[in-house]
Amino acid sequence: MEKYGMAMIKTNWEKVNSDDEKNDYSRITPSGFIQKQYDLDIVLGGYLYHRCHLIGWNIGGIDVDERNLMTGTRDFNVKGMKTLEDKVFNYLKENRENNVLYRVTPYFEGDNELASRCEY
Repeated sequence: MEKYGMAMIKTNWEKVNSDDEKNDYSRITPSGFIQKQYDLDIVLGGYLYHRCHLIGWNIGGIDVDERNLMTGTRDFNVKGMKTLEDKVFNYLKENRENNVLYRVTPYFEGDNELASRCEY
């Protein structure tokens, strides 16, 4: 399975998606993705691994596209990636005439199919 590299978008308020309604991308299996439901007492939300958008849906990223999805843990996605995406979204909401050049690069260590970190 191919590991994913840098992704970049020049985005603005006209490109953002303010709703949370997403399409079904369950057919896409990024490198390192394992779908297993855990007991809610063990893993918040029930799933350890998420399909993470390299460029978040809410800031103009393509929703169902294997080039824009990578595997990450729930915390990697929700506490890491989404936090920055929300900051960009809020900046664009408050500065509707401005553009943002957004770049994310996942880094993999050795043969690991899960990125150890992302640089923004």
